[in-house]
Amino acid sequence: MSDSLIASRPRSHHGRLVVVATLQVCLTLGLLGLVVARWGLSPFTSAAGALPWWAVAVGLGLGAAGVVLQALRWRLVARHHHIFLPVGPAIARCWQAAFLNSILPGGIAGDALRAADDSSDAQAPDGRRALASGFAAVAAERLAGTTVVLIATAVVLLAPAPLAGVACLAGAVVTATIAWRWLRVLPVRDLVTVVLLSVAGWAAFVTMFVLAVVVVAPEVDVSLAPGLATVSVGAMSLPVTVGGWGTREAAAGWIFMLRGLDAGTGVTVSIGYGILALLSTLPGAAVLAVRTAPRLREVGRARTSRRSR
Repeated sequence: MSDSLIASRPRSHHGRLVVVATLQVCLTLGLLGLVVARWGLSPFTSAAGALPWWAVAVGLGLGAAGVVLQALRWRLVARHHHIFLPVGPAIARCWQAAFLNSILPGGIAGDALRAADDSSDAQAPDGRRALASGFAAVAAERLAGTTVVLIATAVVLLAPAPLAGVACLAGAVVTATIAWRWLRVLPVRDLVTVVLLSVAGWAAFVTMFVLAVVVVAPEVDVSLAPGLATVSVGAMSLPVTVGGWGTREAAAGWIFMLRGLDAGTGVTVSIGYGILALLSTLPGAAVLAVRTAPRLREVGRARTSRRSR
């Protein structure tokens, strides 16, 4: 195989990633553009203005709980792939990933970085096996969480929208089948723990959406909020937009309308949830800065050393 062909493969792969990311950004802007075309900026301003400080604080706590639960799930799966992470670094990496997932296309870039991170705060196999094990552990725990989200969404939708419910169940079968490739090494007790942690993490973010319903649309019957939240949060599991924006609003408007409520109210609540969720990831930005700064300094020293030669 020629050197030029080998060199062209990374460039072509990078090009495909750029195209996919561009399409995801365009889809996000397109869906949010439809919201603006239909309701103007009112859903955004109303949602932002309706969030009191205490709701932001509760949202931050729920987001932190979700991150901690994910970190515990990741550590458990990673241990069976010969990767050993202390709790603190695992939480830091998950919070960093949550922040990156919320601002980058697709919602998985942060997890890709988490899987490929070669920092010294984890014990892992050497060489290519370390990278493969890292991606296996992250993929398995993320897909386990996605499976729980899809099953919950299917349960809510099977009666009012059977086709959508069946589609969610089919998606859950696919994600569970893929995850099983890496989860089958876990003993039954640890598999049960992974499921329980996944359910608890899902519940934290559903509760955050219920919180958004309570503060943004207090006229909505709170008994309907968990089902509305389940479908809206479930739409975010599709890695096709930036941070779930757009697909979540579309799903929220649809499920609100399906339940006899105003679609615009659903969109406004969804935006309120999006603001709470984004704010809850901001500690991850601080983690990213702290973890990146030493490497940037090393790069700077290396450049200075090369210039002085």
